[in-house]
Amino acid sequence: MIKANSENLFRISFGILWILYLGIRIYFQGKISSKRNLVRTNEKQESLFFRIFAAAYLLLPIYCLTSWIDFAHFPFPAWLRWAGGIITCAGIALFSWAHYVLGRNWTAVLALSEEHELITHGPYRYVRHPMYSAFFTIGIGFLFLSANWLTGLIYLGPLILMYEVRISREEEMMIGRFGEAYRQYMKKTGRILPRLRN
Repeated sequence: MIKANSENLFRISFGILWILYLGIRIYFQGKISSKRNLVRTNEKQESLFFRIFAAAYLLLPIYCLTSWIDFAHFPFPAWLRWAGGIITCAGIALFSWAHYVLGRNWTAVLALSEEHELITHGPYRYVRHPMYSAFFTIGIGFLFLSANWLTGLIYLGPLILMYEVRISREEEMMIGRFGEAYRQYMKKTGRILPRLRN
């Protein structure tokens, strides 16, 4: 009974963090005008990646709503699972910060608006892609909190694929727009982890 109650507590915590994560994305999405003129890159592929990652994200509540994937449970100690909750909170905080600082420059797909700016403050002072940093942090946190390898695979699998295919193209797009300014920015920052030295 104690073990079942403990697992329910982890499920509830997971669900609350998932709802918070979703709420933040909806909030910032709502602040972006759909009337912007965007120059898109690889539109079909971007649409596919967006749908795959969105589907993966929407599948996460399977863990907290059912016992269907309990076969994939890891025997993690409680302290590690709660540490996963803290890691998830840190990722959500970074996600919010990056969204806030990026402001009107954010797009869900690879695209630039006519008024797009090069942002180099806030988390962008340290890494060029703090949204990805946040996604990976949240994914790792969810993996530890759920103690379920299938939950981790559902979220991190599509994320890793999207990162590997998309990140270089995103940087090429930014170089094409901002030229030498972006190349200099690249020398001072890491992709998703801060540089230890410039």
